[in-house]
Amino acid sequence: METNRPQGAAQPRVLLVNLNTYDQPYPVYPLGLAYIDGALRKAGYETRLWDSRTSGEPVEQCAAKMKPDYVALSLRNIDNAQSHNPLSFVRNLSDCCSVLRKVTTAPLIVGGSAFSLFPTELLELTGADYGVRGEGEAPLVELLSALRDGRAPSEIPGVAWNESPHDSRCNECAAMQAGFTAEPAHDPDIINAYVSTGSIIGLQTQRGCPLKCCYCAYPHIEGRRSRFRTGAQVVEEMARLRALGVRYTFIVDSVFNTSEKHIVDVCEAMIAAKLDMEWECFLSPRGLTREHLELMKRAGLKDVEFGSDSFSDPVLAAYGKSFTFDDIKRVSDDAQALDINYSHYLIFGGPGETPETIEETLARAEKMPRAFFFATLGMRIYPGTRLWEKHGPPATGETREAFLATPRFHIEPPLTVQGMYARLRAFRETAPNWVVGDPPPAFVATMKKLRDRGLSGPLWEYIELLQRYQAHETQG
Repeated sequence: METNRPQGAAQPRVLLVNLNTYDQPYPVYPLGLAYIDGALRKAGYETRLWDSRTSGEPVEQCAAKMKPDYVALSLRNIDNAQSHNPLSFVRNLSDCCSVLRKVTTAPLIVGGSAFSLFPTELLELTGADYGVRGEGEAPLVELLSALRDGRAPSEIPGVAWNESPHDSRCNECAAMQAGFTAEPAHDPDIINAYVSTGSIIGLQTQRGCPLKCCYCAYPHIEGRRSRFRTGAQVVEEMARLRALGVRYTFIVDSVFNTSEKHIVDVCEAMIAAKLDMEWECFLSPRGLTREHLELMKRAGLKDVEFGSDSFSDPVLAAYGKSFTFDDIKRVSDDAQALDINYSHYLIFGGPGETPETIEETLARAEKMPRAFFFATLGMRIYPGTRLWEKHGPPATGETREAFLATPRFHIEPPLTVQGMYARLRAFRETAPNWVVGDPPPAFVATMKKLRDRGLSGPLWEYIELLQRYQAHETQG
């Protein structure tokens, strides 16, 4: 794998470790670590990225060969956020730290969105030396500089450290800069490994989220104010990805349409560049017009994922959404009229949900036969959210390990996970355009076969093809 060491220079070496193995609904390219990689290379470090999905050797073997001066590990998800089938990923991080301790004395530094939510808990539980919370590029570079110079890392914003055994601490993050100018370093081998298996490469055009959904941790991790890349910067990165063989990308912004000016700037730059790339993004129905969608489509938009959450207005209000079902229906109709594939993410059982509002959502969903639906049961409770303030802190006397290993969800009484799951599974019997929780194993296996044959893009876009393929497999 290519590194960044100039000839004759003994640069400090950093091993970057991507621990994310969760692949529902599809494998996620390690974009966050690509940004960290870019910042480290710019600061003069030699880097290597070990990826849990694509690297051909165990992480300890990679570390033994490289002999890094520092190891930076990223944990993207704390768990799978599925109440009826919870799966924690904390052990992956703990086990990796233990394995690395056997082959290297390099400081272990943990980061990623999961760490940003539970910094002191994860630092203590894993035995790592340091952590970086929130936006990691600048704090990590500053932390490594401090370690090299013998300065106290405890003075650096966003850094977590062990004051003493069983006393982990974390500084508040620095104030977010007005712009967003970081640039990722894309490893061609890793890009190729993800693309060749039909995965989607992520692209970020902004950070931060000004919306006020009661459950969402994006503002806590990235800040409550949007910070934008310019259209020229976005297109420059798209051109680099296109040169690496990427033809389809996912704009991973929490919501792409937080600013009309940003939509116009990015889309007009895409149109002018003529890159022959298609893309997908998350959109909010709030303030989204047909003209916006038309512009996006001309820029290459093929698929949209709406963070709708519910089709019942009282529930939308309780969730902190800034739109109504009329807005959802309008943008869905516009997407359909423009031949843009679209899906809705729905969260059942959050504040304000009742058996009646569930039925209202299901009845309204039946009137959208061209849409695809991802349903989640219960609302995951994350730190830094209004939901956490009311329901989240751990019980007195509960160990950190038990707290992290048991995801917490809000289920509005008298609803239960079992009852909602039974209702939605029954509904899905006549609604094949629904996935409740993680996709079923047969569905995932079929999707893998199609991706192995070169299929790309989001799983849900091919629902009819998948159904025909599964029927053929069953008959044959």
